[in-house]
Amino acid sequence: MRNLWLTLPALLAMTCVTAVAAESPYPTRPMRIITGYLPGGVSDTIARVMATQLGEQLGQRIVIDGRPGAGGALAMDIAASATPDGYTLFMGQPVITISPNFKRKPAYDPLKAFAPLSVIGMGATMMMINPSIPAATVRELIAYGKTQPPGKLLFGHSGQGSTNHLAGELFSVMSGVQLTAVAYKGAALNILATMQGEVQISFLPVLAALPQVKVGKLRALGVTGAKRAQAAPNIPTIGETLPGYEVPVWYGLMAPAATPKPITNRLNLEIKKALELQSVIDRLTHNGIEIEYTTVPEFARLIKEDAARWAKLIKQSGVVLD
Repeated sequence: MRNLWLTLPALLAMTCVTAVAAESPYPTRPMRIITGYLPGGVSDTIARVMATQLGEQLGQRIVIDGRPGAGGALAMDIAASATPDGYTLFMGQPVITISPNFKRKPAYDPLKAFAPLSVIGMGATMMMINPSIPAATVRELIAYGKTQPPGKLLFGHSGQGSTNHLAGELFSVMSGVQLTAVAYKGAALNILATMQGEVQISFLPVLAALPQVKVGKLRALGVTGAKRAQAAPNIPTIGETLPGYEVPVWYGLMAPAATPKPITNRLNLEIKKALELQSVIDRLTHNGIEIEYTTVPEFARLIKEDAARWAKLIKQSGVVLD
């Protein structure tokens, strides 16, 4: 009984804080969205589109806080430790569901570190090759690759454990073609390296690389998702040649885990409102995003299912993530 009386004031204080948070006006000051990739990339572009529209709806300026590095893991670390007050959001990607499979795991559980708000959409990633490679299809690339000595074919990616890194590693394992990974700080440098022949293969956002495909500086072979991309419907999926191959890429807004539910629910509704606007739809689809709003529980379920799928796939493939 004595312990109960000692803890009662603390419990009442916590209840009052929660009540005040729920009843206080929100937001009353500028906000930020943390992103893990360089300006001009898909993640950064989505964040800027949403920051502009949500800022208008919420009546506050929302700034982009870019923290590129480690395939998005650096930004994830910073966002996970941010104050859970609704003023810091995170442009989440599958780095959250992939990072638990790292050999050197994060010091926290990424699956429990964030409060999901809503998926914004799905992004299309495409396998590109330097035109000097004598292959016009995924099947021809596999046949060519098997004639090359180990270490000869290089593929570019934007960080250890990123989806385009895993896209290349899984392709290597499933096709039997030994590829060597080379990291770059963003899609723009990756594209340039592929065009110049520093690497022969890259897995890149569709719309970032399509202009170079049209002028013959890159050759597109296949998309990594389960279905063909809306932006490039004539390009087959890699899975059409390698059954079971699939590397989906989702983008969604999140907040630190302890952010009060009234705030996360409010932000979910504001995101829904934004994604229904034609101006936002046009800007996102123009950048290759296939819009997909979700409720908070739906996003939480997607994260859980994605984590299980990655754990199984990485274990089966034998890919080691340092």
